[in-house]
Amino acid sequence: MKGLMQKILCTAAILLVIGLAAIIGSLDLDSQMLDPFIAFQVCYGILLAIFGCIQLYVAITLYNNRNNLLLELYQPVWLALFALSGSIATFGSFIFALPQYDISCALRQPLLFVCFTFMGDVLVTRTWRIGCIMGVTQSFRVEDDNDDSSDQATTFITMSRLAIMKVLSKTSSWIGFIRSCGRKKSVSNVGIRRQITFVDSVWIVLVLMIPQIILQVVNLSLPNVRWKSEEIYDGGYDNIYICESDSGPWSLIVGIVLVIMPFLISLLLNTKGDGALPDQFRELDAMISSVVSSVCILIITLPSAALVKEIVPEVYMYLMGASVLSFVLPNCFHLAWKRVCVIKSQGTSATRTKRSSSNTTALDKDSEYTFARLKQAEDAATMSKMFETMGQLKKALEVSRGILTLFKSDGEFSWETEFDSSEVNTLGPKELEVVVSTMIDSAKRWLKVLMTKPGKEEEDEAQLRSVKACNDALNMFKEAPAKKLLKDRSVVFPGYSFMISMIKMGAYNPPDSQSLEEYECELACSFVKETVFQQYHHCRALAMKADMLRKHGRYEEAVAVTEEMKLVYDPHLHSKIILNEYSSDHCADILSAAVSWLCYVDRKEEALARCDCIIEEILPVIGEREFNSLTLVLYPIFLLYKDMGRDKATEALELYKKHVIQPTEGEKRHPVVANLIIPMTIILNCRSSGGGDTYVSMKDDISYVLNDEEEKYPAWLKASSVSYFDVSICSLYAEACLCLSRMNECNKEAREALLKEGHLYLDLSDASLKTEDGNITSTLAYSHYSRILSDIKQEG
Repeated sequence: MKGLMQKILCTAAILLVIGLAAIIGSLDLDSQMLDPFIAFQVCYGILLAIFGCIQLYVAITLYNNRNNLLLELYQPVWLALFALSGSIATFGSFIFALPQYDISCALRQPLLFVCFTFMGDVLVTRTWRIGCIMGVTQSFRVEDDNDDSSDQATTFITMSRLAIMKVLSKTSSWIGFIRSCGRKKSVSNVGIRRQITFVDSVWIVLVLMIPQIILQVVNLSLPNVRWKSEEIYDGGYDNIYICESDSGPWSLIVGIVLVIMPFLISLLLNTKGDGALPDQFRELDAMISSVVSSVCILIITLPSAALVKEIVPEVYMYLMGASVLSFVLPNCFHLAWKRVCVIKSQGTSATRTKRSSSNTTALDKDSEYTFARLKQAEDAATMSKMFETMGQLKKALEVSRGILTLFKSDGEFSWETEFDSSEVNTLGPKELEVVVSTMIDSAKRWLKVLMTKPGKEEEDEAQLRSVKACNDALNMFKEAPAKKLLKDRSVVFPGYSFMISMIKMGAYNPPDSQSLEEYECELACSFVKETVFQQYHHCRALAMKADMLRKHGRYEEAVAVTEEMKLVYDPHLHSKIILNEYSSDHCADILSAAVSWLCYVDRKEEALARCDCIIEEILPVIGEREFNSLTLVLYPIFLLYKDMGRDKATEALELYKKHVIQPTEGEKRHPVVANLIIPMTIILNCRSSGGGDTYVSMKDDISYVLNDEEEKYPAWLKASSVSYFDVSICSLYAEACLCLSRMNECNKEAREALLKEGHLYLDLSDASLKTEDGNITSTLAYSHYSRILSDIKQEG
C-alpha cells in the first residue's frame, strides 16, 4: 500500500511539472508587453527553486538529526552534504537559461560536474568509512599486496572491491602522515577496524575530487578550452545563443567520465560477496534504482535536446534542466530521503496510541502497524550490533532500549522496570522473539560495560542491570502465551547460558524464598526441557545441568548426566556449532571435567577411559586457536596423568606443549591461559623428570616462584579458577613449590624457602575455598588443597 501511494504521488508530481511546462509554452505574452523568454526564465527558475528547496529540506533535516542513534552509522552529515550538493546543482541548472552570457557558459561544467563528482565521491567515502569502522573483514587491511588473505577473493569483483578499499585506506594513512609533517608514522599493516573520523573522510573526498577540479580549472583558465556564448541567428529573428568551445567536446566528455567513475566505484563497493558490507549498509539496490531512473529519463531528454538546441532554445534549456534533475533527484530520493523517512517513522512510533489488551489478542498480529514496528525493531537491532562491534556499548544499549520501548503500551522502557503481565500477554510470537532476544543481548552488553571497570557506582549499576535484563527475559518467555506458538525456541537459550555464567561469577543471588542450589537446578532443568527437540542445544543444556550438580557436590549425579549427554553429543557434528552459538564448546569442557569427578568418586578406570576418548575424539575437532577450550579440556587430564608416573606425566606435558604452550608463544595470551601455564608447566616438568632429575629451566622456575615482588596472577583468578576448573590457582602454585622442593638439585635453603612459600599459597587457597560463613565452595578443589597441605606438612 505504501509503495502504491509513493508511485501515485510521483506520477502526480510528474504530471504537475508537465502541465506547468505546457502552460508556460501556451501563454500569449505578446499582448501583455512581456518578453516570452523572460517569462520562461521566471517559470523555469520557479520549478528549479521548488526542487532545490526540497533537497535543502532533506539536507537540513539530516543535519539536525546527525546525533540520532539510528542514523549515526549512515553518516547523516555526509548525506546532508550529498543532498546539499544536489540542491546546488539544481539551482545551478538555471544557467542553462542564460546562454547569452559568456560567464554562464563557462560555469556550466565546473558548477554541475563538481557537484555531481562530489556526490559520487561522498558515496565512495561513506562506504569506505563504514567498512573501516565495522571491520567487516580482515581482507580490507592496509598491507602488502602479497597478503595471504587476498587468496580468499575468488572473483574479479571481490578482488577489485578489496583493492579499492586498500588503496583508500593507504591514501588515508599517507594523508595523516603528511598532515602531521612526518611526525605520525604511516602504518603499512593496520587492521581495517579503524575509527575513521569525519576529518579523515573529508580528506579522502578532497583527494578523489582532484581530477575533476583540475579539469575544470583548465576549462576556466585556457581561452581555447573555455566555453563561450555564440550567437547563431541574427536579422529578422530573435537572437539565439548557444555555448561552444573552440577545442570541441573533449573536455565535456572527460568531465562526464570523471563524474561517472565514483558512482561506478560506489556500486562496486556495495556489491555482495566476500568482504562485503553488512546488508544494513549496502545501498546497491538504491543506487541501481537511481541509475535506472536517470537513464530512462536521459534517453528521452538528451537526444531531444540535441535536436532542438538551435531551433527552440527554451525547449533545449528545459530538457537540459530535466536531465540534471534526472541525475540528482533519484539519488537524493533513494539515498537521502529514505533516511529522513526513518526519522519520520520514529516520530510516528513516539506518538502511537495506547493499545488495549481487550481489543488485541496474541494471535491478531497481522496489522500494518505491527509489521512496521517489527521492521523498525529489526533495523534498530542491526544498528545496535554495529555500535557494539565498534565498542560503543552505551549507544548500543540506548538503541536496544528504544527497541523495547516500541513494545511498551505506555511510556518508555526503563532498565529498572519490566514489562507488566498485560503487555506480555499482548505480544505475538515474533514480537516475543524480538523482545526476549533484545533483553538477553542487552544483558550481555551490560556485562561488557562491567568488564570495562568504569568505576564502583557504574559497575554496580551494570551488574544489576545485566542480571535483571536476562532474568526478566527468562521470566517473560516462561509466562508469555505466544510461547506456545513458537516452533523454534532457541531465542531464549543464550539467556539460560548467560545466567549460569553470572551465577558462576557470583553476580546473582536468588530471592530469599529460594536457595541458590534450588534456583540453579530449576534453571538447568528448564533449559533441558526447552531444548529437548533441538539436539545440539540439548547437549549444551545437559552440560549446564551436570555443571550445576557438580557445583553443589553431587558428583555421581553429574557423571550420570554426562553419560546421558554422551549418547546425544557427536563432537564432529556438534562441537563447531556449539562453539559458534555459545562461544565455547561447553559439552567438551564438561565431558573432560567429568574425569576429575570420576576420580573423586573412586572410578579411576572409567576416568582413564574418558581421557582416551577425549584425546582421540574430542581434542582433534577443537579449533587450534581455541586456547581457552583447549585449556579447559586438557586440564583435568593433566591432573590425572601427573600422578600416574613419569610416562603419563611426560605425555601430559607433550599434549600441553603441542596444543597450548607452543601455539601461544610470542602472542598475547588470554589471562586464564597465561596464568595456568606457569604452575602447570612446573608441575609437569618435575613429574616427568622421573626420580627428581633436574630439567633445563628449573633454576629459573625456583627464582620465579620465590620472587614475592612479581604478581603471579590477578586477584579475580582465585575465585574463577575454582568456579571453572575445580581447583584453586593458589593450590597449584603450592603444588609447584612442593614439586620443586623434591628435586635432587634443590639445595636445603631453597627447599625450605619453597615449602614456606607453599604454606603461604595454601593459606590463600584456604581463604578462597571458603565463604564468610566457613562453608566450602568446592569439595573437589578443597580435596586437592587438603592433599597438598598434607604432603607439604610431611616434607616439613
